[in-house]
Amino acid sequence: MEIRAASGVIVGVDGSAPAAEAAEWAAGEAERRGDSLHLVHAVNTGTVTLSPRTGATVTDLILREAEELLEAVKSGLQAAHPSLRITGDVVPRDAAEAVLTAAEHASLAVLGTRGHGGFASLLLGSVSLRVAAHAACPVVVVRGTEHPDGPVLVAVHDERDAATLRFGCEIAARRGLPMRALHTWSPVVADVGRMAPMVDELGEEAKLHEQLLLRTCEPVRDDYPGVEFETQQLTGGTAASVVEESRTAALVVMSRHQPAPRFGLRLSTPVHAVLHHAQCPVAVVPV
Repeated sequence: MEIRAASGVIVGVDGSAPAAEAAEWAAGEAERRGDSLHLVHAVNTGTVTLSPRTGATVTDLILREAEELLEAVKSGLQAAHPSLRITGDVVPRDAAEAVLTAAEHASLAVLGTRGHGGFASLLLGSVSLRVAAHAACPVVVVRGTEHPDGPVLVAVHDERDAATLRFGCEIAARRGLPMRALHTWSPVVADVGRMAPMVDELGEEAKLHEQLLLRTCEPVRDDYPGVEFETQQLTGGTAASVVEESRTAALVVMSRHQPAPRFGLRLSTPVHAVLHHAQCPVAVVPV
């Protein structure tokens, strides 16, 4: 079966509680954007190893039950969001592949932390991780507790993150929320023999980071005059700082930079860690 590439917002559904939370989050966001919502329900029919006749019968049953589940999810969302255009597909294929293909022309993909196929002890399922690592559009993993009055928290590493800041500002503007750009850094110790940098050296380093943060944020802030915009810099590890600040945030937004040619890693260590441990939904924006 061919997978439809959808426009607007797409969300993966499978009947699990995390997927239901993701679907409701996606519906609310699609409504605020004036976009449509497309549901993707992927089912694995490739494990049926019975006789051809029996196998076909079981496959048909699996697909029929999947269609019923999809229709139930769609009906529930439609009742809660009557003005929202909602479509959906059942796809007999790998879940991550199905969502990635559907998201090729989407403005946003949304997923829960894990579905029925994952282990309950896992903090984040493989499907959510793969989609966040490879999708062409921004991906939101709905986890933790969304603080509706909290800020949209954007992690800023350097000037490449301007597009991620704009994504955060657009979310904040639609919701009437404040925006906070967070830049973290670790002091450089020049000589191994010293326990810490000299006070004046540390001050100079802090000024350089402050200038980088302002240089990255000011053009974006000027384009969103209606958004309350705050900058913050902290010393310490990015992942730990972002996870701590996520306790009061409505959404955390992080960049997914292009992989380094030598290593080809799709998600940096901080993004990977925040996806596993954040206390609120996390958006990963490819830049």
